[in-house]
Amino acid sequence: MDSLILRNFHEYWKDPLINKYLGEEASKRFEGILIARKKKKPIWISHPFNYPQAKKLFSKNVVVKTYNNLEELKKILQKETGKIVGYNPRHQTVTSFRNLKKILRGKILIDAEDMLEQDREIKTTSEIMRITKAAKETRKVIFLIQEWLYEGITEKEIEEKVNEQFKKDGYETAFCTIAFGENTAQIHHASSMKKLSTGPVLIDIGAKYNGYNADMSRTFWFGKKEGKRYEKFVIERKKVEQCLERIEEKIKEGTNAKELWKCTETLGDLPHSLGHGVGLEVHDFPLGIGKKSEWKLKAGMVLAIEPALYKKGFGIRIEDTYLITKKGFKKL
Repeated sequence: MDSLILRNFHEYWKDPLINKYLGEEASKRFEGILIARKKKKPIWISHPFNYPQAKKLFSKNVVVKTYNNLEELKKILQKETGKIVGYNPRHQTVTSFRNLKKILRGKILIDAEDMLEQDREIKTTSEIMRITKAAKETRKVIFLIQEWLYEGITEKEIEEKVNEQFKKDGYETAFCTIAFGENTAQIHHASSMKKLSTGPVLIDIGAKYNGYNADMSRTFWFGKKEGKRYEKFVIERKKVEQCLERIEEKIKEGTNAKELWKCTETLGDLPHSLGHGVGLEVHDFPLGIGKKSEWKLKAGMVLAIEPALYKKGFGIRIEDTYLITKKGFKKL
């Protein structure tokens, strides 16, 4: 390819990959088109409405241009893209692709999705720094949540506190799941008005820093630690902890992903993947660790690993974010 086009407009086709080039969380706030060019500085064609701010913010990393009408936009795209142009179908509507073909009539369009996925698997030093900051903030807030808990508080109220804390500290909320009692048995529970009482609590949250996400889960017991229900919880939680320990013994460059999955056999039938990449998206590349995963761990990958089990009445999930290194891993 001579160039790669990443388009970012409206809520329904925003491309998080532009954050990698523009150096901050831009995909939510700025509309425009990024042209990554071979051996040249990328170009950001800003929507006219936020061009002055875009020029001020992004000129260090990219050449910032704008347009006054559709004809001017076409001229920039025709001039700067070269003959062979890559596009990303993952974040594009059918209608927008039709329009792109019209604008770039006479050029060869290449589906670059697979190449972009492979490129996103390995994080740069800058990306690792941003993910690490998001992970540290996430860990901090998980500890704060345990201080905020009291009998009668609702899942929704804890979620609101999480959002407020992230915002106060200068982060965004990537996602937030708070589950009490039997709701912990739901894999992706949406925080509700359920009130807290003695029993399990599952926290699954992530902070977002400059366009990059973290992902962590903790499950613990709230209230009186007694009775058969509590004793069963302790036994099952120990199984998940031991599973994670076995997984960590295998985490290093060159390990086949399905070797990590084999460690979950003691937990029964895990109903979701063991983990996934973390980065520009919470579920980044590589997309999943499963029974048939043939890909290998590589230095520079950042993975969320989340062994879990779900019983009648409660679920337990423990999840951490790992940077893969040549000799092993760094827990972020």
